[in-house]
Amino acid sequence: MVNRRRAARADTAPPFRSDDGRWHELLDISAAIFARKGYRSTTLQDIADEFGVLKGSLYHYIRSKDDLLFEVIRSVFAAGLANLRTLAEADLDPVERLRAVIHGHVLYLIDNLVKTTVLLHEYDQLTDERRVELPVREYQALIAGLIGDAQADPRVKSDLDAQLVALAVLGAANWVYRWYRPGGTRSPEQIADAYADFLVDGMLDRAEAGGHD
Repeated sequence: MVNRRRAARADTAPPFRSDDGRWHELLDISAAIFARKGYRSTTLQDIADEFGVLKGSLYHYIRSKDDLLFEVIRSVFAAGLANLRTLAEADLDPVERLRAVIHGHVLYLIDNLVKTTVLLHEYDQLTDERRVELPVREYQALIAGLIGDAQADPRVKSDLDAQLVALAVLGAANWVYRWYRPGGTRSPEQIADAYADFLVDGMLDRAEAGGHD
């Protein structure tokens, strides 16, 4: 069954959060600049200018640019994981639940393109100490659990390595951030449908698989 145990929590309040109501605005602005310029090329002065404060005023919210990157990544990581957990509770048969989770994850990536770009492109800029604060393996564990559930269905190949396939699913889905641009010929729903069908149908045994709704 799916492991829904809540291990290390990624959705606790950020340690440098101010209560003046502008914290989320600062995260949004920082994410947009990190995504546009890259973390290394972004300065605190860039962020302060767009946030509309003096550079020194940023220290009311954070101690360093590293702290700000971590808070952007932490926030989108926690929200994405919460989204997957919610999708994994859907009252569907295991195969269609897996399909719905992949579909929903792709939509989440597209709907949060700027912050997921920072998460997926700048994650390696975090220090080792900061990385261990994020339960990164929970994404893989959740998808692998769903694949394991689906393998009880005779349509699904029984010899799949659920952990390896979970990594393949996440790798394929997460790559959307590298090429998706709003206003293209395919809608987010069409892209999510295509990914979900392609990835799930690849797990089915042709001798057993029929059509799906």
